[in-house]
Amino acid sequence: MIISDKTIEIVEKEQKCIGCNACMKGCPMLDRFCDSPKTLLKKLLDEKSFDYKLPYSCMQCGYCTKVCPVDVDLKHLFMELRKDTVNQTDGKLPKDLNTSNVAMHQKLSFTGLFSKKIQHLESDTVFFPGCALQAYSPDLVEKVYSYIRKTTKGAGYYNVCCAKPTKMMGKDSEFQKIYLGIDEEFKRKKVKRVITGCQNCYMTILSNSPDIEVISLWEYIDKSGVPAEAKNKYKMKKEEGLNTNKSEYSFVLHDPCPTRDVDSIHMAVRNIIADLGIEIDEMKYSKGRTLCCGAGGMVAITQNDIAKAHMRRRATEKDADYILTYCQECVESMRRGGSKSLHILDLIFLDDFLEVNQGNQSTLDKWKNRFIAKTARL
Repeated sequence: MIISDKTIEIVEKEQKCIGCNACMKGCPMLDRFCDSPKTLLKKLLDEKSFDYKLPYSCMQCGYCTKVCPVDVDLKHLFMELRKDTVNQTDGKLPKDLNTSNVAMHQKLSFTGLFSKKIQHLESDTVFFPGCALQAYSPDLVEKVYSYIRKTTKGAGYYNVCCAKPTKMMGKDSEFQKIYLGIDEEFKRKKVKRVITGCQNCYMTILSNSPDIEVISLWEYIDKSGVPAEAKNKYKMKKEEGLNTNKSEYSFVLHDPCPTRDVDSIHMAVRNIIADLGIEIDEMKYSKGRTLCCGAGGMVAITQNDIAKAHMRRRATEKDADYILTYCQECVESMRRGGSKSLHILDLIFLDDFLEVNQGNQSTLDKWKNRFIAKTARL
């Protein structure tokens, strides 16, 4: 693929790389293409061309920029190379990237079978659960929405995909067209605040709806208080000697990468966990320097071998019974990597987390759950 003039300017800017290789310690893919990003950047500049598999191997997690002493932004560069690939193939990406699966996901997501306009709105606040959480458990989504309705009178419910998968493919103009419909719905219903149940949705809405106050579900729960029945429930069980097997399990916390720079979310999640009466250990790479779970950037589809290898790496970077996290894609990745994992909502709203199925759902089951979530009378 030929590097566009616009992207060449970015390549030239990033020649400031000093070759310290700090980024390679946590990056899932750079070592597949180079011995140093400095070498890679020089090659891109000299040849003014690239292997299309390069940008579609980047998980878009931002770890590289976070640890770079001179602020080289490979995440941005690789996204621009994705756009170059889209432009040079007229949107028909190479078949071995398997992006037809993403296209089908997006096509189905915006049909009447799996999406619905804002419902039950009697205020200026909407709950936006995201498609991953709905695919995981419609029942859990219903419990969360019920909690939100109790703490914010008249909160609405918006069942739609945020369209980030389209954006991740490098199809920016297509994404903008789709997202325009989402933003127009916010404006039609005079929505001022959106509570997101997904880290990707949080960042997507924050970046594309500047007039909307976006708050993560975790910040919302931290501020509103965990449900009364969940307050210290694991601590109480341990102290009272009841079901002690549930409280004696150990947990480590994995922070999802989309919100690595949102300290308020990191703090809120840890406050919630403490309110539940659970003690956690931190992973070596956490908060702002967390690692991707392996599913970022749609790499599990475009370069599955790289994704699987990183899922195994991340899932084994723990010394605990369960990896606890607050992104459903991360939960699934940790399980694929060989570890037991739970969503923080499992601990808040379920009676017994030991009954959570640790197997990964089939694609069909996920679509069934999304249909149930769409048709449910929340």
